[in-house]
Amino acid sequence: MRPRRTASVLLLGGLALLAACGAPSPSGPGAPDATVIRGVIVLPGRAGTATFTSGPSGAQVAVLSAEVEASGHYTLNLPPVLPALDGGASGLPASLWHSGTRLACQGRPVLSDAAAHLLVVDGGFYSVGGRRVGELLPQASALGNETGTLSTLKLLVYADRPAAVQGDLHCTEEGAPGAGKAVKVTLDYRFGRGWNTAVLREERETSSGEVRLWATAEAPQATTWKFLPTSP
Repeated sequence: MRPRRTASVLLLGGLALLAACGAPSPSGPGAPDATVIRGVIVLPGRAGTATFTSGPSGAQVAVLSAEVEASGHYTLNLPPVLPALDGGASGLPASLWHSGTRLACQGRPVLSDAAAHLLVVDGGFYSVGGRRVGELLPQASALGNETGTLSTLKLLVYADRPAAVQGDLHCTEEGAPGAGKAVKVTLDYRFGRGWNTAVLREERETSSGEVRLWATAEAPQATTWKFLPTSP
């Protein structure tokens, strides 16, 4: 299934397509380029500070921060090097193939360099006046028609060296509404050293109920986030 050009655009949160990729900005003669990207947080309601994190809830590590306008627009400077990765654990973060859906999978993809460190920016929180007022979760965009939907999620990934993550997984969804549904996952990431974007595309067919997810790496791009308030 491939959504036709006449497919209606369903923007989850209404603003997902406002994110735009910025241009590299030199950080000094002979120094690596810093990358500036611009994106959006869906409906924070007031200006504040976004802190973007890596890792599961309860064990989040702050990675990046950006000042956010009341409209939700932000500009993010991506440092060319993340020294914090030097002593971090190597391996494969599961958020590289979860695409916002909880999955139970058989098998594990292959990491081309076992010593590679991959950091996925997959969460965050929002603060106003130094007080934490909400959580941030990656926001997908979707195209849909009578035959099914195609959702796209983008996550920033930092790699301390070039590395590929490849493999086919057989998974099932966990949690409502798709609990127990089979999902075929195909990973073909080829990360360059530094910042990348993991692009996860999830295709659902209406008639057969088939779900397929495939993931690739692209140049760094702004990501879109949804704001979940936790206090007034």
